[in-house]
Amino acid sequence: MPPEMADTVRQPPTFYRRLAEPGGRPAGRRRSFGSWLRRRFVVGFLVALPLVVTLFFARFLFQLFDRWSRPVSHQLFGREIPGLGLLLVLAIMLLLGVIATNVVGGRLLAALERLFARVPLLSPIYQSARQVTEAIQIGDTAKFRKVVLIEFPGPGLTSVGFVTSETGVPTSLCPEPAYLIFVPTTPNPTTGFLVTVPKRSVKVLDIPIEDGVKMVMSGGLLVPPSLLGPAAEGLQLPAAGDEP
Repeated sequence: MPPEMADTVRQPPTFYRRLAEPGGRPAGRRRSFGSWLRRRFVVGFLVALPLVVTLFFARFLFQLFDRWSRPVSHQLFGREIPGLGLLLVLAIMLLLGVIATNVVGGRLLAALERLFARVPLLSPIYQSARQVTEAIQIGDTAKFRKVVLIEFPGPGLTSVGFVTSETGVPTSLCPEPAYLIFVPTTPNPTTGFLVTVPKRSVKVLDIPIEDGVKMVMSGGLLVPPSLLGPAAEGLQLPAAGDEP
């Protein structure tokens, strides 16, 4: 492969490499050892921070669950069993999943949600937690077929959206074949706008739905590397009958 073609298809640098080797340095000027050392230290800190936070949070939850289960552990075994709290929490979540997917259990949970919505102090907490779970579930929904880029909310501005359905013929929504596209807000993708856009004005992004949701929820901090490379033509959506 020619060198110029290799440069064209070369993957863009990772997030940490961009921090360590930022652009804009004058050509021919060598970076000092102090600058090299400082940037590596910053990158090391950024790598360690999410690991430390994750381990600290996991340790906190593990100890919290064990404290909750301490009376049960002493009642059943006469002593504290490490890890029993985590097992009990997993069992409770499994039980709730079974109940929620049952007709009667679903009605009971719906009644419990209505009860929480009427309590002044509990209602905002529960609704906020519910929005977080909906934001997580939104990436797995089958209603979203593709991630697209459209001109929205005005000329010269583009927004990331998700195709929910399509029209193959002119309809009252659009005089030509079009896509119905949900444009989510950031950082809460459970709210947004529903727009109808002609197919010829839609650019389909070749990324998974999950990556599109992550990009929206992070406010553009988590951008798939494929979108940072050279511009490419959008892919065509498969016809509704061609989908498995």
